[in-house]
Amino acid sequence: MGETEVLEKIHSEQKGLTWRSMMAFVFIVFIIQPAIVYNWLVEGLWGLALTSWAVILLWVGLTRLLGSPLTSKEIFIIRTMETTGLMATGYFFAYLLRNQYFANSEVAQIFGLQHAVPRFFSPLGDDAIRSMMNRTFFDAAWALPILVGVFIPVSLSAIANYTLGLFAFSLYAREEKLEFPFATWDAKTMKSFGDRDLSRIRVIALAILAGAVYGFATYGLTTLISVPLVPRTLVEFTSIVETVLPGASFSFSTDLTLYLPGFIIDIKYTAAQFIASVALYVFGNTYITENSLWPVESQWIPNQRVFWHYSRSMLYFWNSFTIGWGIAVAVIPLLLKHKTVIRAFASIRERTGGFGGKWLNSKLLLLVYLSTAATAIILTLLLVPGFPVWVLVVFTLGVSFVITLLQTHAAGISGGFSLPYLRETLIYTSGYSGLDIWFLPSEMSLFLGGSGISQQLIQASMLGVDVKEYTKTFFLIIALGLAGSFTFVSLFWRLNPIPGWAYPYTISAWPVEAMNFWRWQSWLWTGYLFRPTWMYTGFGISTALYLVCDLVLHIPSFPIAMMTGMLMPPWAALAQFAGSLLSIAAGKFIGGGFWEANKGFVVIGMLIGDGLVSTILSVWRLISRSTWLMPY
Repeated sequence: MGETEVLEKIHSEQKGLTWRSMMAFVFIVFIIQPAIVYNWLVEGLWGLALTSWAVILLWVGLTRLLGSPLTSKEIFIIRTMETTGLMATGYFFAYLLRNQYFANSEVAQIFGLQHAVPRFFSPLGDDAIRSMMNRTFFDAAWALPILVGVFIPVSLSAIANYTLGLFAFSLYAREEKLEFPFATWDAKTMKSFGDRDLSRIRVIALAILAGAVYGFATYGLTTLISVPLVPRTLVEFTSIVETVLPGASFSFSTDLTLYLPGFIIDIKYTAAQFIASVALYVFGNTYITENSLWPVESQWIPNQRVFWHYSRSMLYFWNSFTIGWGIAVAVIPLLLKHKTVIRAFASIRERTGGFGGKWLNSKLLLLVYLSTAATAIILTLLLVPGFPVWVLVVFTLGVSFVITLLQTHAAGISGGFSLPYLRETLIYTSGYSGLDIWFLPSEMSLFLGGSGISQQLIQASMLGVDVKEYTKTFFLIIALGLAGSFTFVSLFWRLNPIPGWAYPYTISAWPVEAMNFWRWQSWLWTGYLFRPTWMYTGFGISTALYLVCDLVLHIPSFPIAMMTGMLMPPWAALAQFAGSLLSIAAGKFIGGGFWEANKGFVVIGMLIGDGLVSTILSVWRLISRSTWLMPY
C-alpha cells in the first residue's frame, strides 16, 4: 500500500464528532447561547451577528496552540450548528414567555380576544398570575404549552426536514449535479483549514483581513465616533425615475458585502435575478400606479423611498404573484422530469453509499416522512378540531415537499431564498375563521428546513464525513440547544421578571408586537395579502417561461433564479449582478485560472472578516448596555 493510499485510509477513518468538536458545542451552549438570548431581551437584536465561523477560527487557533489542529471533518461538524440552528434554539423558551405576555396583556383585552386563546398556547387567568409570580417553568400550567410550543414541533420538523433534505440532496446534488456555489466554497474553505493548505489559507487570511478592515471602516467607526469612513447606505434615484415611470423605484447600495455573492454565482442567474427585479419593482410598480391599484390604506405618492416601494408592493401584490410563480417552477419540473425524480429517490442508498453506508433506505425514509407528516396532521386536528383535513394534507405532505425542492434548486444555482407567508397561505386557503389555528407553531404543519440539510450533506460528501455521523450530530445539536434554552431562559426569568425593567426590549417592543399579533388575524381576510388573479398571472407567465427555457433554450433554472430576484430587495439583485460583472473583469485582469480557483475564498473570507467585526461590536454594545444594571 502506497503512502497516498495510507493517508486516504487514515482520513476516511477520522471522525468529526470528537471531544474537541463537542467542546465547541459546550462553549456555544454555555457561553454564546445565553449571551444571544440576553441580547434579544435587552435590545431585540438577533444572534450577536455571530456566525459559526467565528467559533471555528477560535477553535482552530486554540487547537493549534495545543499542538493538535482541527481536521476538516471536525470543522464541518462545528459548522453544522448554523444550519441546524443551535444558536436559534436558544430563543424557544423565551418565545414561550412572549406568548404568555401576548395572551394575558392589556392589548389582548382591548381586542376582546383573550377568550380565544387556547390552553396549549400559554398559561391563562389564575395560572398565568401564578406563573408570573413564581417565575418558573416547573408548573403544571406550562406542561401543555412547552409540549405543543417546543418539543413536538421541534421533534417533528427535525425528522421531516432531515428526510426531505436527504431526498433533495440525492436529486439536485447527485442527479442534477447543480453547483451549490455557497455550500461548495464553504466546504473548500473548511478543507483548506483542515488540510492546512498554506497557499489557500493565505488567500483566505488576506480576505478575512480585508473584510475586517471594511467592517471597521463602516460599522466600527459608526459605533465609536458615529461617522463611518465608508458609509453603507442606499443611493436613491427613485425621485428621478418616478418622473418618467410613476411608482417605479431605483437605487444602488454602497454595501460591498451585497456584491460579493455575485463573484461566485453564474452571471446568467444574477442577470435573471436583476431582470425579475426590474420587471416587478420598476415596470410592475408603474403598472400598479397608473391603474390606481394601490389600496386605500397605502396610496402611492411621489418622493417615497425605494424601501417603501419594495415592501408595500411585495406585501400587496408581488407576494401573490410570486406564490403563483413558485408553484409553477416547483411542480412543472417534477412532471417533466418525473423519471429523474423517481430515479433520485430510488437510488438514495447508492448515491449516498460513498459516505453513508448501507443503512439508508428509500422506502424507510418515505415511511419516516409519511409517519411524521401523519403525526403532525393528527396532532393538529386534535388541537384544532374544526380545521379542514384536506388543507393539512396538501400543505404538510405536498407543499413541504415541493417547497423544499424549490428552495434547494435555488440554492443549487444561487444563494437560495425563503418563501414568505406560507403559514398564512395555509390558513387563508382553508377558509377557516377560527383563531385557535393561529396559536399553533407553523413547524407542526410546514417543514421547510430540508434545503439547509441538503447543502450540509453536500459538504459532508466533499469532506468525507459519514452521513451517520452527521445524523448523530444533527439531533445532538437540537437536544443541546433545547437544554440550553430551558436552562438560561429559566435563569434570566428567575433573576428578574420578563417582561420587566431589567430587559428593556420586553417592555418597549413587546406591546407593539402584541398589537401586530392580534391585528394580523383580521387583516389576513382583507384580501390584500392573497390575490387569486395575481397568483394565476404568476403561474401562467412562469409556466410558459419555464417550458421555453427548458425545452427550447435548455436553461431550466433561469425562471427559478428569476424568482430569487423577486424575493430579494431590488438593490441587492442589482448588486449581485454587478458582482458577477466584476468577477468576470477580475478574471481577465488577474488571470482566469487563479481567479477561478480562489474567488470563493475571497468571498467567504471577506464575509468572515466583516462578520467578526460585527460580532465584536455586538458584544461590546451588549456589555456597555448591561452596565446600567450595576448598583453604582
